[in-house]
Amino acid sequence: MHAMLSLDLDKKTTAIEREKFYAHIRGSGWMKLAKVSTTWFTSYKATVKEDRIIAEVKQDVAAAARYSGVTAYDAVVNVSPSEPSLF
Repeated sequence: MHAMLSLDLDKKTTAIEREKFYAHIRGSGWMKLAKVSTTWFTSYKATVKEDRIIAEVKQDVAAAARYSGVTAYDAVVNVSPSEPSLF
């Protein structure tokens, strides 16, 4: 299973906060999609249920926000058996 995450951090987010947020997300196993600046993906075992993946994604984003000092963001996650297709 794969999860794709798109993030928009608040416009008031500083460059340092953004860098720390992204570093924390990377440390949680997320990879940024090339050429799409606010979209990330990660993989899970095929047996992991969608609701558990979504809950873990929310935890990863919330933890990155706490770590970096980011107070506002918008995020969307999509769970699929396929990796995202980049073009």
